[in-house]
Amino acid sequence: MKKFDIIVTGDCNIDLLFNGFDHLPAFGEEVLAEQFNITLGSSAGITAAHLAALGMKVAYIGAIGEDTFGKQFKELMNAAGVNTDYMVDKAGFSTGCTAVLSKGEERANITHAGAMEQLCPADIPAQLLEATPFFHLSNPYVLPHFRNVLPTFYKSLKKHPIHTSLDPQWDVEEKWNTDLNELLPYVDVFLPNKTELQLLLKGNKLQTEDVQKFPNTIVCTHGNQGVAITENGLTKQMNSYINEQPQDCIGAGDAFTAGFLSAKIDGQDNTNAVEMGCRSGALSTTFTGGSVAYHSRAHFEQLFANANIKKIKH
Repeated sequence: MKKFDIIVTGDCNIDLLFNGFDHLPAFGEEVLAEQFNITLGSSAGITAAHLAALGMKVAYIGAIGEDTFGKQFKELMNAAGVNTDYMVDKAGFSTGCTAVLSKGEERANITHAGAMEQLCPADIPAQLLEATPFFHLSNPYVLPHFRNVLPTFYKSLKKHPIHTSLDPQWDVEEKWNTDLNELLPYVDVFLPNKTELQLLLKGNKLQTEDVQKFPNTIVCTHGNQGVAITENGLTKQMNSYINEQPQDCIGAGDAFTAGFLSAKIDGQDNTNAVEMGCRSGALSTTFTGGSVAYHSRAHFEQLFANANIKKIKH
């Protein structure tokens, strides 16, 4: 079996990006957008594409329909250097699609989940898990066959010699009741943002300081306010980077995750991994949507050196 550095699975959709309009339309109203792009979407897809661009060998598993958007999604992933041999075609379902209406740093999304909702744990080959050192799942709350079995699923992963990570993203049902006490012992790196972590803790009737009791690493992003790393019962704050002339903030969190995981795959410690994640997230805001503007680690470093990106000191 082909050797990969990491398996990435999760949501799977194309993004339709609308930019340059005065306001969101009300029902019965039409507004004009100055810009429109079709790009790679989904948290898992964007993370996988950035990992591949940073030199990682990535196997991506997602569910698509037998339609134009499904074909386009695969083409975009392959162009980014991601292996799509393990993607699943779900006959009778359309490929997921998100209409993204962006105005400055604010955006509104409308998503049709489609085929991605049919993805299930059985779609991940055991032989692939056995042969791959890292596994990452993103946005399980849009995947009905994952969201209610996350603790059991991650526990089953530990039958294999694999390093696990999870990016929860937003709970579309807004229940926030995933049992962290059952889940997190089997997740080596948990990657929520500040809002997601607070809501999950509230849903578990836990306090912020309770994250320090978990045996794994929790990397919590705070946007421009930096990143909090909790490990071995201690939490430390790290500064982030800012692009003073952002083109688009879509996918910045996924780019952070990819930068962090690429450093971990390379054997770096969590401090250096967060540094790489922050750099990757900031650079992603210099181009539009989830597309990746660089094609290698050397190209990444070249673009970063020439970008108007500065480290924030608090």
